[in-house]
Amino acid sequence: MTDATNALYALLDAYLRCPVEPARAELEQALRNYQTDWIRARAGANSPPLAAKAEEAPAPVKKVIVPKPRFPIASADLEVLKRLADGWPGTTAEVARWAWFENRELVALDPNPAGEGPEVLRLTPLGWAAIGRMPPD
Repeated sequence: MTDATNALYALLDAYLRCPVEPARAELEQALRNYQTDWIRARAGANSPPLAAKAEEAPAPVKKVIVPKPRFPIASADLEVLKRLADGWPGTTAEVARWAWFENRELVALDPNPAGEGPEVLRLTPLGWAAIGRMPPD
């Protein structure tokens, strides 16, 4: 790979703060398609015939991607989010920074199932994205 390509990958990794392999593959495929189209347009009648469609790689399954939060999250806060994702029914009484999580839309507050007492924290899509997981269906 060239230095420019490596610099682009490093920039994507630093900016997105998540694995960018799908984005890299999509960028590379788009670049290949553009280069092929450009060459074919310049070659005109002398261009070779198009390759069969069967030779192309199958299109990857697209997932709905929720953007990761654009603010830093402390490792202790990430641990709380991971515990919530693992099924821990954290409440506002047990999580000291629950207001911080709610203000940043990482969690939503649900009424306590017992009918009274502190509210229960539930991860929002942004909270799931912050820990790099998808919510269970």
